[in-house]
Amino acid sequence: MKRLSVFLAVLLLVSVAFTANAQNKVLLQYSPDAGTTTKYKMNIKGNTIVTAYGKNQQTNLETAMTIQQKVTGKDKDGNIDMETAILEGKITVNGTPTTLPNVGELITVKMAKDGTILSQSGMDQGGMSNNQMQIKFPTNPVGVGDTWTTKIEPNPQLPIPMETIYTVEGFEKVGGEDCVRLKSEVSTAKNNTGSINLDVKANGKIWFAYKKGVMMQNEVVSNMLMVMEQDLGNGQKEKITTRMKLSLKMGITK
Repeated sequence: MKRLSVFLAVLLLVSVAFTANAQNKVLLQYSPDAGTTTKYKMNIKGNTIVTAYGKNQQTNLETAMTIQQKVTGKDKDGNIDMETAILEGKITVNGTPTTLPNVGELITVKMAKDGTILSQSGMDQGGMSNNQMQIKFPTNPVGVGDTWTTKIEPNPQLPIPMETIYTVEGFEKVGGEDCVRLKSEVSTAKNNTGSINLDVKANGKIWFAYKKGVMMQNEVVSNMLMVMEQDLGNGQKEKITTRMKLSLKMGITK
């Protein structure tokens, strides 16, 4: 379960007509009005290979869920109060489906226009986190070729620092909305933290409706190597190595 929590957390960082040449720079902000409700379909497919005690075990995973975000309030500074919940979902392991944990539970957050999470409560033990779902935008307008970097500090789900580099690739229409298309590149710091050493490389595309102020679509492919050291006692230790490749697709649904 600890491994699954790490995988989901990494992911949950861990979502067409091309018109980039004529597009000016735009200011990216979360700006939905109070009462706005947005639903997303998310699908994650992947496989893992766990090596321990000289043996390999392969597991195929698929997760499908519907997520809802509802803006419950907005203050004079543009900070929004938002509720996020998994409405339905299942995880299929080697062909056997199971209801996803935390279905129906709420995350409540207060979030600044740039994506900074000001406060949060709910589903913090191996479940979703809005710190992992939201992009933190720069405070200045951006155009094609501009980049910025955000960092995720170590936490119980992700015990090693991570860094994401965003690059503006262009501007497109998605679902009738004017969107900026971003490239995301996620990596972990090269260090060893206690009994877990985690190395993540992920590349994705994100379509953000900059006029409406909501994410429209997100696609990510990630590769992860996790090494856990288990203490067997009497000075003996065993390394458990997990290799995982995942693809995620997330988009707005009705």
